Amino acid sequence: MSEVEATTGVAMDDELVIPAPAATRPKRPWRSRAVQAVRILAAIGIAYFIVATTVQQWSDVSATFRHLSWPSLAASLAAAVACLWATMMAWRAMVGSLDHPLRIRDAAPIQLIGALGKYLPGTVWAYVVQMELGRRVGVSRAKVFIGSAVVTGLGVTVGLVLTSPGFGIAFDGADASEHRKFAAIAVWCAVVLLPFGLACCYPPLLTWLVGRAMRILRRPALDRPITWRPILISSGWCAVGYLAAGLHVWLLVRAHLPGFHGLVGSVFAMALAMSISTFVIVAPSGLGAREFLMAIALAGLGVPWPTAWALTLVSRLLFTIADVAAAGVSAAVGLRRLHHPENPETPL
Repeated sequence: MSEVEATTGVAMDDELVIPAPAATRPKRPWRSRAVQAVRILAAIGIAYFIVATTVQQWSDVSATFRHLSWPSLAASLAAAVACLWATMMAWRAMVGSLDHPLRIRDAAPIQLIGALGKYLPGTVWAYVVQMELGRRVGVSRAKVFIGSAVVTGLGVTVGLVLTSPGFGIAFDGADASEHRKFAAIAVWCAVVLLPFGLACCYPPLLTWLVGRAMRILRRPALDRPITWRPILISSGWCAVGYLAAGLHVWLLVRAHLPGFHGLVGSVFAMALAMSISTFVIVAPSGLGAREFLMAIALAGLGVPWPTAWALTLVSRLLFTIADVAAAGVSAAVGLRRLHHPENPETPL
């Protein structure tokens, strides 16, 4: 036996025989297939609920459509798209502060396409889609989730701040609605949540909350504390989004709420509806809850309840179209990057 044979235990003939490497961990193709199946089912579910929402509302809004001019509808749709764009910019500012700065063409597909997940029952689906898309451009799933959750909280807080001067009007609208008790409870929720939301905007407290969330998710702690800058930038974009959403509503109801007073009231109505309906996670995109809350606010401003309810359904349909259009355009622009993920170490 040669010296090599004695030391390695490997039989030798004319040339050295290298030992075979240790067996690698077997691949699990069923996992990738399961993930792919979930993606397909989620896409089908999103498409179904979007179509179902449109079909269910069409009979109620068709008569209202006939009383609205096409220029008003087109302008209202454009304002809805502007609202979605501002929300995306708020998300980009916060996620960029947690991980690394994102270009608009990277952030838009993640947030706007991911937002379609809200049309599935349960708020979590929007986060799931955003986390998957964020991973493809090098942003960790955990930070996409945390960033989305923080922006949602900031959006609710900004909405409650914009609503607060009109809490009295909201209570008047609750009295005018067909479900006074539920309406009053919804308005009281806004009153109670406002101080908690403002407290969570304080950077040290928000950093602590995010740190706890990262620990629960078993992810590394933040590299740096959250400062006022991303909070103020995200909150500013959220406010722009509410202003655009209010303009969207005012273009539909200006026959009943003319002038600057009507525009301010429309911003108040949309802020109340969008902020509180966020907590109705069992309804796809807050379906029903947002319309009910918006109708309460419009009724408090003097719009007859049946008219207010019909106009909120028109608003919902236009926002659904805006969601699909914004996601489609952003997907077309960012299609190449979503299918060809970059190295996370590559500077953006």
